[in-house]
Amino acid sequence: MKKTITALLTAGLLFSCAEKPITKGDVLNKGIALYKKGEYDDAKELLKKAIYKAKGMTTADIMEARYYLANIYYKQENYVDAIVEFEEYLSLFPTSPKVPEVLYKLADSYMKISPSPDRDLTYVRKAMEKAEEIVDNYPDSPYVEKAKQIIKKARQIEAQHLFEIAQLYENLGKYYSASVYYNTVYDEYPEEIEKDLILYKIAYNLANSDKQYEDKIEEYREKIKKLEKKIKEEKNLEKKNVLINRKKLLEEQLNKLLDRISNGKKRALTILKYGIEKYPGSKYINDMKELLKTLEKEG
Repeated sequence: MKKTITALLTAGLLFSCAEKPITKGDVLNKGIALYKKGEYDDAKELLKKAIYKAKGMTTADIMEARYYLANIYYKQENYVDAIVEFEEYLSLFPTSPKVPEVLYKLADSYMKISPSPDRDLTYVRKAMEKAEEIVDNYPDSPYVEKAKQIIKKARQIEAQHLFEIAQLYENLGKYYSASVYYNTVYDEYPEEIEKDLILYKIAYNLANSDKQYEDKIEEYREKIKKLEKKIKEEKNLEKKNVLINRKKLLEEQLNKLLDRISNGKKRALTILKYGIEKYPGSKYINDMKELLKTLEKEG
């Protein structure tokens, strides 16, 4: 009987200990104190308890705990978890005075996990979006200049990404397609590029655009030739008209390609003349002059 009572008392004591609630005094202030000492791992555990388990936490307490927890991940270079926490912070506390700082650290975290320019730019664009929010909505914030640096870097990555796509098309012999991408780089990223290089690249690819379409042009011409033969031989007027219409359609497609090539070469001439005049000291000046000479010989 005595053993039974002892066992019941022990069990009751254990149950009572297990059910003891965690208060914010047990975890929040201690967690922040450890954070300030640089003891991040221990601080992290206490702050998590403050957020998810502690009793008596006010909205302001939770806001503070989440701020410090996000900063621990950021300082430990655990940028994925930092992003999760910073995004959650912005969602829960959009009017907090710490929003500009959080936006900056969020943008910086996105930049830190972004892949090289030849890969997907989703995170780079998210970083730029957050940085632009600081510049647009918090112009007096001390984080504005840092945000502008992130925007500048993100734009450089975007420009490099498009430049590499253009180079890929150029290497594949898709010269007109390459010229379109080089042109986009020139128009949309004037501060992030070597303008003289991009001008030369646009002109070079336009000048060689006929090579991209050689096979297609030959294919159209062969089809038109065969249709002409069929049209001559066809006695049925209705069938003949069908063949004539098909021939017209092919001729339209052929002429579109020929016009594209012709107009591209004319534009290349204009670009080269402008580039030579605008950048006489360019390291690409000889390439520009040589290409211009070739185009002028072609007439």
